[in-house]
Amino acid sequence: MTSEEQRAHQQFVHALQHEPIPCKTPGCPGSVEVSDVSQLRDRIKTFEVRCEQCGRQDRLTGVEQPTPHWDEASLLVMADEHLMHQQPSCPCDGTPVVFTSLPNPRRRARYRVSCFYCGRQAEMDWPPAESRR
Repeated sequence: MTSEEQRAHQQFVHALQHEPIPCKTPGCPGSVEVSDVSQLRDRIKTFEVRCEQCGRQDRLTGVEQPTPHWDEASLLVMADEHLMHQQPSCPCDGTPVVFTSLPNPRRRARYRVSCFYCGRQAEMDWPPAESRR
């Protein structure tokens, strides 16, 4: 990534985690208000950013790259980090991933793992089949 793309990605991560974002206007110490404007089923989140002091408005959005898909090893590493109460991140871009519990009639844990920056998603059962043997 270029330095501009890295900065935009970092701002996206801050918005995703509800952390404060500084205003991009040089010399403006204003606080920035962040609004999530994405739809519920969007694979990529979009945020509106508005400085309360200078009025500058920007839009932060992810960059869709759904391929290559996550492999099984990456999913297991992310699941292990999640279970250890650490922040799992996407192995492709470093964005924190979100685990969403899904209904499962067999009473086994089932999750959707989502990266809202690149749009990759995967569903997984827990515990994985390898550990049930």
